[in-house]
Amino acid sequence: MSPAQREEDTMSTAVQPSPFPALTPAQRLHIEIYGYVIIENVLSQEEVNGLKDALYGIEDDFRRTGELPGPNCFHTSTREDFFRIDNLPHLDPRFFDYVTNPFILGMAEEIVGGPVRLQQSDAHIRRPLAEDERRYGFHRGINPAYSHYEKGLYHFSFIKALTNLTDLGPDDGGTTVIAGTHKVPQDVPQEEIVAAALEDPSMIHQVEAPAGSTLLFYESLIHAAGIIRSDRDRLLILGGYMPTMFQAWMGYEPDPDFVQTLPYEHRQLLTGEQKFHWPRQPRQLGDPSAV
Repeated sequence: MSPAQREEDTMSTAVQPSPFPALTPAQRLHIEIYGYVIIENVLSQEEVNGLKDALYGIEDDFRRTGELPGPNCFHTSTREDFFRIDNLPHLDPRFFDYVTNPFILGMAEEIVGGPVRLQQSDAHIRRPLAEDERRYGFHRGINPAYSHYEKGLYHFSFIKALTNLTDLGPDDGGTTVIAGTHKVPQDVPQEEIVAAALEDPSMIHQVEAPAGSTLLFYESLIHAAGIIRSDRDRLLILGGYMPTMFQAWMGYEPDPDFVQTLPYEHRQLLTGEQKFHWPRQPRQLGDPSAV
């Protein structure tokens, strides 16, 4: 079954098992080497349209009322050119279904190396900037030291699944990364890494992919929002996953009333309450995908 073949519009309370391994050998090797991999057709067009409707609806309501869409969420930005809402699961059933998508969880667990909790969730609308404001904001979110190897493969403590809800061509501002920097130690100054990469653009990769495609990447990979040169909005949704023993980041704590409505498997995904039992789940590179 394709990972895109899932129910839409209503929150799924049935807990489906995550595939293992979720990635093909080629996909697993790609993220091992470059720090990212693009998986197409993770979401169906129907799912993409539903998420776009939800996100545009939240923005429209905010522009009209100035209010947040619910409790225990926040805005990172409300600018006209960049609207972002954070802490998503309880805000809309379509958001919940995304962050609990079994295929996405399977990919996250494979890269982290064991069970995961949801650490971050946000959705963005980006619009073109004036030409004199266009620049890359390269950054990494976590030290590459939070890693380990199993069966010769690199596992990392924070993995992100970013799915574009709009088609991304070369001018549409797809996420831009400096390939391979996920393993470059924190001791090397980031500004020196960026400067070196800008001297050789072959190291700078930009996502070009159809809507419904997922960029899976290590949060230690140096990356930036792309530069939009077209006249089209760019919409995306993102889930960030860490081992269950990590505490929730401030602002991303799950809504307590919402959590009480969930089955155990989804509850522990949002709360990390399984933190004292963390079985490692390694794979061999050559193992075929279970999808």
